[in-house]
Amino acid sequence: MTLLLGLFASGLAAGTLGALLGLGGGIFLVPVLTLVFDLPVRVAVGTSLVCVIATSAGVASLASEEGGADVPLALRLEIATAAGAVIGGLVGGFVPARILSYVFAAVVFGSAAYTLYKAAGPGEAMYRRDYTPRRWSLGYGVASLAGMVSGLLGVGGGFIKVPAMYAIMGVPLGVATATSNFMVGITAAASVFVYLGRGDVRPVVTVAAAAGVFLGAAAGTLLQGRLKVAWLRWALVLLMVAIGVQMLARGF
Repeated sequence: MTLLLGLFASGLAAGTLGALLGLGGGIFLVPVLTLVFDLPVRVAVGTSLVCVIATSAGVASLASEEGGADVPLALRLEIATAAGAVIGGLVGGFVPARILSYVFAAVVFGSAAYTLYKAAGPGEAMYRRDYTPRRWSLGYGVASLAGMVSGLLGVGGGFIKVPAMYAIMGVPLGVATATSNFMVGITAAASVFVYLGRGDVRPVVTVAAAAGVFLGAAAGTLLQGRLKVAWLRWALVLLMVAIGVQMLARGF
């Protein structure tokens, strides 16, 4: 029972943070499952993919029309993202656990840098609809890369998708975050069956964590419009750097 409560609490925290920042939650959950609960990396990745789907469902269930996702944009980019996710999931079965630890550390450090980047631009409108996405070719390429990272590491890929939509395609930051949360569930679903087929998804662990993630994602969606998250971003940067160092140490 203590183990299940710990998994639920970890999922709750990951879902809340994932919804607030558009990152899917896997970036926080995989290190916790491996470092705290001592699960194999591939089992942690498979569990995380199911939880990323729960994050997407939790956000979608409570998102307002004003702060909702750009669904046409999401569906167009998701073609490239889903293809990349399947490739990443297949490759993940042949990559040694040590290499996955190194790659995950690099992803965490990249997420820390992205979180700082996202805090820039005070006074900018978070949500607006008078925009037209541009640079579609580059957007498709980056979306495919995000999908491969998702399938390989069990993360949502939001730390790649959000800056791509925002900085490359000219999508407002709030809309990019909501669209990323919508997309991560589809991306994860494209590769999770590969992990299910290999037996890398353990039902008891997954159900406990996913229940917490769903509730956390719903809470994060409700809090997003009410909280100033600048201090939270700085705290997350320190947290992610610490996790990255731990994952590197685990690889060594």
